This record gives sequence, C-alpha cells and structure tokens, in this order.
Amino acid sequence: MAESDRGNPIQLTAVVLLLVGGGWYFLHHYQIDGLDEVSVSSKPANENSEQYISYTDVPSFVESNFSTEPTPQLTPDPSTAADFSVAEQGNLNSFAATTPTANIGGLKIASWALDGFGPTKLANLAARQNVARVVRQFDVIALQQIASIERDLIPRLVEAINQGNDRYDFVVGPPTGPVDRPEQLAFIFDTTRVVVDRRQTYTLDDPDNQMTFDPLVAWFRAAQGRPGQAWTFSFVNLRIDLARAPSEVALLPKIIQAVRGDGRREDDLVIAGLLQADDAYLLPTLTSKSVKATVRNRPTDIFGRYQTSNLLLDTNSTTEYLGRGGVFDYLGTFNLNLAEAETVTSHLPVYGEFSATEGADY
Repeated sequence: MAESDRGNPIQLTAVVLLLVGGGWYFLHHYQIDGLDEVSVSSKPANENSEQYISYTDVPSFVESNFSTEPTPQLTPDPSTAADFSVAEQGNLNSFAATTPTANIGGLKIASWALDGFGPTKLANLAARQNVARVVRQFDVIALQQIASIERDLIPRLVEAINQGNDRYDFVVGPPTGPVDRPEQLAFIFDTTRVVVDRRQTYTLDDPDNQMTFDPLVAWFRAAQGRPGQAWTFSFVNLRIDLARAPSEVALLPKIIQAVRGDGRREDDLVIAGLLQADDAYLLPTLTSKSVKATVRNRPTDIFGRYQTSNLLLDTNSTTEYLGRGGVFDYLGTFNLNLAEAETVTSHLPVYGEFSATEGADY
C-alpha cells in the first residue's frame, strides 16, 4: 500500500482533536430535550445548578424525645456540616463587591405566609399584582406556604415582580413536608439592597423528621456600604405545622444553635416565618431575655384574630436592629377589601428594620 493511502499521522491526530473538541463544545453549549422527539437547544447563559439547594452536608439537630424540661442546646455533628467549615464557607470575599455610598438607608426584612400560593393564584392577575406590590415594599422577604406543584413558580413570580428588569432575585428551597402536601420556602430580595452567598444557602438537616417542614437558611449581606462594614446576617425561614406546633416551637433553641454552629461564625441571626404562636408564647420558649420579637401584642391575619407570624432576633448580638417593625397592613395601604386580600392569603406580612452597617449600636 502506498504511503499516501495510509494517511499522515499528524492529519489523523488533528481529526481526533477536532472531533473531541467539537463534542465538548456541543455538550457545554447545548442541551438535548425530550425522549420521543429529540430536540437540541442552546443552554441559557445564566443557568445555575444551585438554584435548588440540596439536603446534604448541612448542620443537623437531633433529639430522641420531648419533655417539659428546657430544651438542651445541641451542637451540630461536624460530619454533617463538613461543607460549612470556616476556611471555605465563612469568607466575606465570597459575596459580590460592596458599593460604597454616602447615604445608606435601613434594611426592611420581612416574612409572609402565602397560604398555599400556587399556579392558580399566580394566574390570577389581581393576586399576582398584589403579591408583587407587597414584595416591593421590602429589601428581603421570607416566604412560606408555597405550593410545590410547579418548580418554576417562584421564578415566574419574580419575573412578574421585576416587570422586565432584573432588580429582584430569589433563593428557593426544595419541596419539603408531607408527600401529599409538599411546600417550598423561599427568599425574594432586592439585589440593589442585599446580596446572597448561594454557596451558603442550605436546608437544615432533620434526620428524625421532628419538623414537618425543614427550615431554609441563607446568608445575606447589605449591598451598600464600605467593604468590611456592610452588615451580614443569617436569615432562617421557618414554617411550623399547626398540628405539631407545641413540639416544633420547642425546637427553636436547637435550630438557633445548629445555625450558629454551621461554621461561618455569624453572630447576627434573624428567625422569621409562620411560627403558629404569639410572642407571649414564643419568647419564654427561647428563655433568653435578650431575644425580641418585632411583632408584639398584635394579630397577623387579615381578620385581626390571631398572631401566627413573627421575626425573632437576639438584641445582644444583632445590635443592627433599629427597634422598628410590626405588621404591614397591605389592605389599608393598597385599599383592598377582605375578599381581594383573601385571593392572595389570609396572612399579613411582618417585618423589622435593621441598619445596613455592621455593628451599628442605636
């Protein structure tokens, strides 16, 4: 056989490299959709595999039984918190760059139970607009009772809130709760006011299923201010099941201890959510006199009957709290009647105001 018929080794090598490189480029930039009808489409430029957080490698709390004795504080098992070591997870440089500014307003941090918010409510124009109007009143808001039916529900809600711009973003947890009625917890935040480190967002591990809905934890930082002085805080989103409220409320001290022990050395902690108890019951459960509730002696439902939602914080460590907070009466603010409000939820948002500067003492 002639030399030319066998081919040049350099040419063969070049062909192999082109095939390998082309295959890598195809897999990196395109995705294959469908089973019966295969289609190929370009991947979104900002696709984020961490949009839905995982249950693994997070702090956990374990208790074999309940009693009327004060709940002991348990330290998270280091083996379950391996991904939250100080070296890798407690680095302020992991946040986006801070924007210095001369006038920094306080941060409004809120919580709102959406009472089974799902595709039907999202499709209701009035309900969707009212949710968007409420969310825009705050810098970051924790949401509970999101029906876990469609995985893109919160992204679509945030799209409606943004109205064509990218000001608001979200963090959403995986479905949690009973298999016949799973829910999701989420945070929606104004990116011009706060930023989140998604690598430090996690669902608190609950191997014994003591909580019906696993708490969602995120680490936020004020988006404005001088480097090193912008306030950072852990935001814990809780959804307590009414049928198990006494036992789940009793777990609050252990939940706080687990989050404080997640390896980030963050002393500022805000607990928020649908707590199914009023401040008169919650505060004695936490035993510390320095723990405050932003809602005191006031109902948090649209009918003015019960207080079930709140924000809790330790004023000894979280000195950034400005002492202002309460219930946001969006019915009065937006001139809504009870029927219009009920299309969204029977719960009112609760909130607190905080300094955007680390260590502020007022």
